Amino acid sequence: MKSILKSAFLLLSIILIFSSCQSQEGEGEMNEPKIYKTPEDAAANAKSDLIQVLETDKNIDLGIDVAKLRKAELVRVAKYQEVDFEKILTTESVQSLSEISFPHKSMVAPFVLDDKVVGVAEVTEVSDGWKVSGLGNKPITDDINTTRVNLNNDLEVIIYEVPNLQIYIYGVRKGAVETYYLNFDNFTLKDSTALKTFYPVVRESSIRFHKEFGEQLKKEKLVK
Repeated sequence: MKSILKSAFLLLSIILIFSSCQSQEGEGEMNEPKIYKTPEDAAANAKSDLIQVLETDKNIDLGIDVAKLRKAELVRVAKYQEVDFEKILTTESVQSLSEISFPHKSMVAPFVLDDKVVGVAEVTEVSDGWKVSGLGNKPITDDINTTRVNLNNDLEVIIYEVPNLQIYIYGVRKGAVETYYLNFDNFTLKDSTALKTFYPVVRESSIRFHKEFGEQLKKEKLVK
């Protein structure tokens, strides 16, 4: 599954620096990523990795205060699911975005201090556990701080990524009820929006994108 953090411009630099730190520990040979039993274990170690990366190169600016990150605590991790773009095109209505999304294999871990998200990391499921797959994403951090969806551990949060439109939709579940937040068209993250209200708009935009760029995507095998 494509990383939720790939849209962050500095992610490549972060991964390279992180890999460099690992290879130094392995006497010049690239080490295999560490595998953890649970996403929470991987997330806890991701915090240390993020601190290490930020301290390794002071030129990296992710808008994260390292001192605050040290004090921050992990809150409930959020599932990440990529919406199947082809299903958007062929499905007129849904009861939940999960109906047209791929199964989640990644999770986003927010680190919180004084009711504010300081930074996030991504962990991904592999055959024998979980690994750290992404470090730092200010846009996601800002979104979560605006919606404040991850500050309540009683709520299950799912971050849906809509391919090609490059938007994230935050689903919040409590029991059988799921509410949504998105920053797209006339919708803002400050208020929840009903699925039946925004889905037709997202689908219409997806259809327009497909009509304009569909053939080009097939020929050039472009991704988001």
